[in-house]
Amino acid sequence: MVSEADLAQLADAPAEHDGYRPDDAPLRAVPQLLRPEAVRAPLWRRVPGTQDEVGEPSTVYPPDDRTVIYDTSYPWRTCGRVATPGGSASGVMVGRRHMITAGHAIPWLAGGGSDWVTFTPMQYDTSTPYGSAYATRIYVWQRVNGSDGIQSNEAAFDYAVCVLSSGLGDSTGWMGSREYSDSWNGQALWAHIGYPVDIGASMRPVYTTNGIMDSTVSETFGGRNALRIMHRNDIKPGQSGGPYFGWWSGESFPRVVAEQSAENWNMAGGPNAAGGGRSLPDLISYAISTEP
Repeated sequence: MVSEADLAQLADAPAEHDGYRPDDAPLRAVPQLLRPEAVRAPLWRRVPGTQDEVGEPSTVYPPDDRTVIYDTSYPWRTCGRVATPGGSASGVMVGRRHMITAGHAIPWLAGGGSDWVTFTPMQYDTSTPYGSAYATRIYVWQRVNGSDGIQSNEAAFDYAVCVLSSGLGDSTGWMGSREYSDSWNGQALWAHIGYPVDIGASMRPVYTTNGIMDSTVSETFGGRNALRIMHRNDIKPGQSGGPYFGWWSGESFPRVVAEQSAENWNMAGGPNAAGGGRSLPDLISYAISTEP
């Protein structure tokens, strides 16, 4: 975890960092959609007023807007699959050798440290166009443990920056970041990439666009401020750690504003939650400045 002494270094810094597109990387603002993969039977929903002994698929809100993609242009090549001993999650490059994912996806060890974590940009089944790298160090504000559910404070700080064993970002480039503002609530601004378990068994990336954040809840931990950001964008397990990102006028790269954290908030079929706020870009900037 980042120490209290380190917090002062970021107090006056801007709550953002810039992305990077390699000179030879084609730029495409919308990814190539694999239309045949996207044609799926609609999710079953119970007829109102009826009872039965089956459950409803949760946290994807009809219509399911997720679409499988495979695109090695920028910025889609920056997104990828996170693998751990316990399963998989999603992540995105935010520096030359820096990847951000969900904090609860990290396999924390009881004695300190974590078990192995690898990242494979734009993995599609067994295709790994940029190879893989493993985490050599992990930076977090808070160790989030998902085994007992994710609390409000944990969701707000549910992100981890992994320093990788090689500079994948030299080939993929990386996204920038920015502090989320609640003035953006209710606006269809955000794209998301993740690797859900229900499509391609967490081996194929899916894309959504025009995502809307509904509300924010402020949380504090260790002197830091962050936001639990509530939404009803389509999410399934495996998409945790996938970025919500947008484009700003005059910039050639997108910026991450939140990381997917939790689903079914308060009840089955309840809203989803992402983590963001100032602490997200601050953590990225700290990790990059400490281990370039």
